[in-house]
Amino acid sequence: MKVVHVLNSKASEKEVQGSELSFFLSSGNGGFAHFSTAQEPASKYQGFFAEIGNSLFKIIEDINPVSEEKAAVAENTGYSALFHHSTFYESFFMPQRKNSLAYGLSMELPIELFLDIRKANDFRQWGRHYEVSEKSGSIVVEFTKKTDMREDGSGGKEEFSIFVAVSHDGFVSSNNGEWVRRSYGLDAKRNSAGERYVYKAAKVVAKKLVISVAESEAAAIKESEAVFKSLNRLKKASRSHYNGLCGSNANGELAFAANAARIALDKLKTNEGLYAGLPWFSQEWTRDELISCNAFPAAAKKKIILSYLDKILGDGRLPSIISGDYRDSPFVTADGIGWLFKRASELIEGKKLTAAEVKRVKVALKKSIDLLLKSHHKNGFITNDKNETWMDTDFNDDGRKGICIEIQAMQLQMYSLMHKLSRNKTYLLLENSLRQNVRKFFWNGIVLADRLSDFTIRPNVFIAAYVYPQLLSKKEWETCISNALPRLWLGWGGLATIDKSNPNFRGSYTGETNESYHHGDSWFWLNNLAAIVMAKINKIKFRRYIEKIVAASANDVLWKGAIGCGSELSSAKEQRAEGSLNQAWSNATFIELIKALRHN
Repeated sequence: MKVVHVLNSKASEKEVQGSELSFFLSSGNGGFAHFSTAQEPASKYQGFFAEIGNSLFKIIEDINPVSEEKAAVAENTGYSALFHHSTFYESFFMPQRKNSLAYGLSMELPIELFLDIRKANDFRQWGRHYEVSEKSGSIVVEFTKKTDMREDGSGGKEEFSIFVAVSHDGFVSSNNGEWVRRSYGLDAKRNSAGERYVYKAAKVVAKKLVISVAESEAAAIKESEAVFKSLNRLKKASRSHYNGLCGSNANGELAFAANAARIALDKLKTNEGLYAGLPWFSQEWTRDELISCNAFPAAAKKKIILSYLDKILGDGRLPSIISGDYRDSPFVTADGIGWLFKRASELIEGKKLTAAEVKRVKVALKKSIDLLLKSHHKNGFITNDKNETWMDTDFNDDGRKGICIEIQAMQLQMYSLMHKLSRNKTYLLLENSLRQNVRKFFWNGIVLADRLSDFTIRPNVFIAAYVYPQLLSKKEWETCISNALPRLWLGWGGLATIDKSNPNFRGSYTGETNESYHHGDSWFWLNNLAAIVMAKINKIKFRRYIEKIVAASANDVLWKGAIGCGSELSSAKEQRAEGSLNQAWSNATFIELIKALRHN
């Protein structure tokens, strides 16, 4: 299959091998579209999703032109996506700030509409009721979700109703709905439920459709008709928006990859913040947003940082998730607070905060340090419970419970920043004491331990070097990295998440059975961060590794998975686009890496 990128009036194309490709579009207000070149969806996470009343709903399962021709070319323009067949093409577009999807064909064909209306993460099969009719020249679908005794404690209780309106330029050949069984091959490979019934609502012969969704019939019809009439204007505005994100100071394939990553990151923006990754992580995750905000302009980064200063919990840390289905989640992140003040220190160093804003940072930082020392300080270190670091799974171990290297580095940079802001020597003493303890118990002159008394080689040493480079001298960091790399390096251009000789290492991605997640899988965000660190420590010595990481990340963004998007991770044994296919921190750290290399 050929992949084509047309971004900011420039084009790049390549013949690619492998599995079916997909794309993401975004409404900018929480909705998104994710469709693949397969003739049927390979995952229940594909389709058209809309945010209504602060909840994310799946609406469309598939839009299927009745044809035997398979897609041969996938084209990404940033604001739209196209699938080229031998005699026609399909186009997909989402207007900004609307709950609508526009679909077009280059020739009139019968088009089948498959619906699977549900809350995004609700996979109950029963109690789904569709009514299809034609009103005001549009196809109208009224969907009602009721409880069912086969799955719920009560039967027949109405949970919600949603209306879908479809404007078109053709005629309806059938609106007699029927249930259709789907088997999801991609989900089955991930050890996820791979079967579901969806609703074939109608067949329309047309060249153009606009599908809109709302809580009332009148609102759905009104938006569908308005978008249908204004498509050219809306496309022009969206094209201008995404072209404005593209930079022009890089050359060749890296320019396309960096520009595509900027657009992919923008597509993850919502009314409340930034999705961690689509299609699975449709929530704003604290850690992910704080890591990713370095790719934003200073004003946007500043807004994010200041918003988190008021979210510090009673133990000095931050909640893991601040919106979506996990809004009331009790889970906390051990490292989110460190990322918050790492990013705040960058803004202060760059003179991007006012005196009043610096004071806000100072007050929040003091509060966090005081509470951390009260709640999580033990034997001179900062502790965390299992699954509280970014490595938040616990296959065959205790989820990195204890005293972790990057958590100590983050605490050190917090002490350093507090001393800088307050000139209170107490924080300098705390910094010196913790630094001495870490050097004494973690550094053996060869490598840094991953946890206290645990010298398992993991790439978390790169996080420590990124947030608090003062922990070791440049020469010591060079030694540490030189000794860790052979144990983690993957020939295609990534780092494994655990020593390849460790018995828990898994070479292939295991999906929802998370054996491989932090025991082999290579995470693009961390690969990019490692390359940034190596460039700062010894760009010449580590040149081969840096170049391979850059090439692998660019390859992932442009030619694999969801075209134009940075994937969450890859199997260790060979590069693949796996996990969530548009991951915020993968895009953001790649942008940061390209920028760092230009200025290093």
